[in-house]
Amino acid sequence: MQNRSRFLAISLVVFLSLGIFAVAGYAAEDPAMQAGKTAIMEGAQKMMDGNKQIMAIAAQKGMKDADFTAAEKMMTDGYAMVTKGESMMTGSTMDEGKKMVGKGTKMMMDAQIMTTAAVNKKGISSDCANAMSLCGYGEYKIKEGGLDWFFGAASGY
Repeated sequence: MQNRSRFLAISLVVFLSLGIFAVAGYAAEDPAMQAGKTAIMEGAQKMMDGNKQIMAIAAQKGMKDADFTAAEKMMTDGYAMVTKGESMMTGSTMDEGKKMVGKGTKMMMDAQIMTTAAVNKKGISSDCANAMSLCGYGEYKIKEGGLDWFFGAASGY
């Protein structure tokens, strides 16, 4: 029951965070939005790095199974979508790029939930603590970037 409540809470946070992405948008001329874009890209890279470390630990322990494989694929696909969307954030493809970044970050956060569940299920939480912290920092940076888009970098949130 505790895991279900935790999953619900995490899902709610992700859902609300993505609402910021949907409303906010990018504008290359706006420094606050540029700061948001930078934070999101940094966060996505940190989440990807942490996920790679987790997958390496799981593989080292011989735990490469469907749970880890599905989470790893979703994380990789989400990261590819974020980077492709970021490169489209110019001129006439701005809106497409925004949507792609939003969808990619959602995939990455969903993948992180799956990864956390798999790590807990396999009982390797302590082995993956540093990598999970890196993923958590990446998630924080992505959300911080979304807030910069919406409120501006100097909002003092």
